[in-house]
Amino acid sequence: MQDAIAIAIAAIAAAWLARSLLKRIDAPPCRPPSAGPPDADGFVPLDSLTHPKQAGRPEGRPAP
Repeated sequence: MQDAIAIAIAAIAAAWLARSLLKRIDAPPCRPPSAGPPDADGFVPLDSLTHPKQAGRPEGRPAP
């Protein structure tokens, strides 16, 4: 009788573990993909962080 209880508990635990692992594998990623080009690694140059751009027309865009 004790063996049957131990086997049942082990089987329930194994089923729960398999279910939780499959849910984690099938879950969507935590963060959305970057808006940059597909091959971009997400690197941001330090200069762009230390020198904020002034508000107005972006660089390289012609005036109307």
